[in-house]
Amino acid sequence: MEKNMHTGIVFKPKIGNHLRKAENVNENSYTEKEIQEIINLRAANVSYTNCSIKLSKSIGSIGNMIHYYKLQPKIDKAKGLL
Repeated sequence: MEKNMHTGIVFKPKIGNHLRKAENVNENSYTEKEIQEIINLRAANVSYTNCSIKLSKSIGSIGNMIHYYKLQPKIDKAKGLL
């Protein structure tokens, strides 16, 4: 009696080196000043569109910043102080 061996699919990434992140590149594309400014702007109910114009970033970038850095609780706290 022969056992069937299931090896599954082996994933071997084939991403070219030209697509990999370069060494010594800072992934943090926002300064502390920009982060604080977005907290202040959003606490004052400034729209994502106007925040993006003020910071020269895309609208999606503003939303991503708030999500990535978990800024919503800080924005909510700042709203309470206004």
